[in-house]
Amino acid sequence: MGIFTPKHQRLVNQCYPTGRTTDKKPKSSETSYLLYYVNSRRSKLEKVSSYLIKKSNNDMNHRRVGNIAVTLELMNKIVKNCKENLNVFIRDFFQIMNNILTNANFNNDVGIVELLEMTFNSICTNLDGALFSGDPEFIRGYSAFVDSFFVVANEKLHNDDLLLKCCLDISLTDSLASNPKIKNYVSKSVTFSLSKFQERNPIFKRISLDRTNLYQASSPNLTKRLSKVQTRPAGLDTLNNEEGQPSDLSLIALRSFFSTTEGDKLGLSINALIEFILVTPNKELLEFICNGIPVQYRYFVILFLVRQLTQTTTTTKPSNSDPIVLLKLISAILTSDISIVGLSVLDIMRKLLAFQLEHYKENKTVEECCLTIRDLNNKTYYKEQMSDMLYEILVKLKHYKHLSGGEGKVDTTKDSIKITILTNDATELVTFAGQEAISLELFAELAPILNKCIVPLFNIVERQLSTGAAFTKVFQLLRQIKSKDIQQSMMEKIFTKFGKFALLSGLNFFLENITKPEDVYYLYHKQAADFLQIDDYKNQTEYKLQSQSLFSKDDLLNYYSDLGSNKFSKMGSQILMSRPTHVSTSDLVSDNATHSMTPDGFSIKSVSNGLLSEGAIPMNKRGTDNASKSKAQILNTKGSIYRLASDDMRSWRTARSKTPKISDLKKVVNTKAKTTDSQNKETTKTASLRGSQSVKSKVTNITFLLSELKTNDYADGETNKIQDPDEDNIVGLDKIDIARSQTTKLNSHNALPRLGSRNSTLLKSQANVVLPDIDDAFVDAAEGINVSNSRGKLFSSS
Repeated sequence: MGIFTPKHQRLVNQCYPTGRTTDKKPKSSETSYLLYYVNSRRSKLEKVSSYLIKKSNNDMNHRRVGNIAVTLELMNKIVKNCKENLNVFIRDFFQIMNNILTNANFNNDVGIVELLEMTFNSICTNLDGALFSGDPEFIRGYSAFVDSFFVVANEKLHNDDLLLKCCLDISLTDSLASNPKIKNYVSKSVTFSLSKFQERNPIFKRISLDRTNLYQASSPNLTKRLSKVQTRPAGLDTLNNEEGQPSDLSLIALRSFFSTTEGDKLGLSINALIEFILVTPNKELLEFICNGIPVQYRYFVILFLVRQLTQTTTTTKPSNSDPIVLLKLISAILTSDISIVGLSVLDIMRKLLAFQLEHYKENKTVEECCLTIRDLNNKTYYKEQMSDMLYEILVKLKHYKHLSGGEGKVDTTKDSIKITILTNDATELVTFAGQEAISLELFAELAPILNKCIVPLFNIVERQLSTGAAFTKVFQLLRQIKSKDIQQSMMEKIFTKFGKFALLSGLNFFLENITKPEDVYYLYHKQAADFLQIDDYKNQTEYKLQSQSLFSKDDLLNYYSDLGSNKFSKMGSQILMSRPTHVSTSDLVSDNATHSMTPDGFSIKSVSNGLLSEGAIPMNKRGTDNASKSKAQILNTKGSIYRLASDDMRSWRTARSKTPKISDLKKVVNTKAKTTDSQNKETTKTASLRGSQSVKSKVTNITFLLSELKTNDYADGETNKIQDPDEDNIVGLDKIDIARSQTTKLNSHNALPRLGSRNSTLLKSQANVVLPDIDDAFVDAAEGINVSNSRGKLFSSS
């Protein structure tokens, strides 16, 4: 009969040794030829798999354990050698494996079950994910085998290693987590692995949620495997044996599920971990597993815990998901030594605040949320983190204060409770903050709300220059504080942190706002005296305090009059001699401010080094002797001081950023002092500008425009108009160009102006004047630019 047996059957039968022993092995040479045969054509492979079904059923009916063992080994070798054609025979193989696993005569044999797991491992290792979506029969076979194997290994054989090996095989299955029909096996495998790990390490089995000592000792059998220099707590990725591999199968299985970059599998594993820990909350186990997750994905644990906390549907929320437990687990991760990157702090905070305000009636939940929000700031994930968190609370505080103070049907009691909750959150954040992280402007906004922790709040203010408005708010806030000790402490801290800016801003503030004795007024001057190290100033402050009197400007000028004893004397004098409301922060920053006074005592404003300072020059109001000086003498005097008369003092920043209007420019020109001589000839004293090159360039560009805009500049009452380009004096020429054109006219007989022309008399009187050589090279203006009365007038009659 062997002659009529098909070749594929003969090749399979030849692989089985004779006898009825249980420890049979397939013949090596025959097995090699069989593998060569099935690899030659796909149809032969399908015939072999179909025949193995018939033979295995026959052997099971006759209880031939040895033959079943040989069949499983042949299947394992075929899977490894024919993995490219796995879809041809995989359904037949699962049918054989399920038949063996459900047969009571064979599923109690550990050897047979181990061979089943070995074959399943080969299938999972070489499986293509495309089979899951396109072959429902394969999915049924896969699901049936895994369900049966879990039952046999866990309940019938009680073999933990076999159970963990099957869990490990499932983790090796490609794209398993992305298939909705069988992805539940990931969660089952994680649960089994965690359970066996807890049994082998009882330290992780007890309830542990205490906030103190967030990570204490591990079990001895874990810590002894660490190196002698332990730099961080024991983690899933640190425990290896001497060969560099974990000796515990539960560790290997857990690592296969958590030490992965496959997002779907890791998400399912973390969800399973959370549900498992909620049964017996143990923060050490949670930290241990998190240490094994790739660092760029560790924030998933916090995201999933927060999502579990904020879920509102009872269908997806486990019955044992106590919000207190979840909040403590979140805090445990945030305050542990686990490195976490990529955490969106504000998103987490907004969800925690929303949950807290939603459960505002549950005091314990509200308190626990407050602590978790504080723990969220335990690590700095980006530079502006603390500032952003406080600002987020500030926005919500303003919102609820607006509701509680507004009109309409508003539950003011509810809003006031939420305001108290948010205030406590901010206070907790500030109290446990460890570094400077907020601006003075944010401090000024928060301080009136967090008045109970104003000193700790100021301690986290950054040492950087702030606006004058911020300093004004801070000093105004100090006036409202009732405790003198807090006022004194705050004043000392302000000077320590901001130095000269606190000195000058305070001088400006108290000079303008204090009209009667106040404690904060004397605290400022006492601290200013200590900062300047002027003993007389300090003694005078004590005297003023006892007599309840205020410093006058003259008193303070005594301390700001000597640059040798007070290096801030120029800026201090500037503040004292001008109206404080017009002093900007940029003025206080400049160390080169000038202050000058003359015996004449006529106050004007000057521009110097970007700072407008108050000074004085003698004004020509002393009769005809001063008026008899010719304009030519004034124009030919090198180094003349040009000043801009103005009623308001403005900083250089204002002068640089604000473009003057035509009305402002006309106002400048009209300030020129006018005198008339005995022959009713008008002599105009030209107001001049002294300033930086930028100011001079601006004046140069508008000089001729100003002369055209000026009205009533002539004795005969005529109005100066802009002339046409055809006229003698051409609009728009620069100073040098006009001089050249006028020189050409003077040297030509035909170039004299027409009779009756407005400027004819002037030009005739200047005909004998010799102009200096004019250099064509560009040179920056070293002197001020004269504001001329008439376009094209270069010389004034003597």
